[in-house]
Amino acid sequence: MDLNVDVIDNETGEIYREGVLLADAHIFIAKEKGKIAWVDKQTELMDDIDGGGQMDAVYIYVDFPEEKLKRELSAAAIIRAREFWQYETGGGQVRKQS
Repeated sequence: MDLNVDVIDNETGEIYREGVLLADAHIFIAKEKGKIAWVDKQTELMDDIDGGGQMDAVYIYVDFPEEKLKRELSAAAIIRAREFWQYETGGGQVRKQS
């Protein structure tokens, strides 16, 4: 049964799609230009509230190059801002004039 497929960012662990069909997961990965890093299949035990029994879960770990680029650009911007404001040396703070 392909009803419980999760698409997970391999680098950050962020879940992009949860509980979708396998075909939908592959369509999403293709649209986002992702590359499947690895697939983990597990059998989850359900409690009595969910009706009991077992459920097959598929976790697809994907490398998303565009998301990685966004994270790298964001990190570079943070470093530039830190250097500009010089937070480590007390910069960017309002101080009383004596």
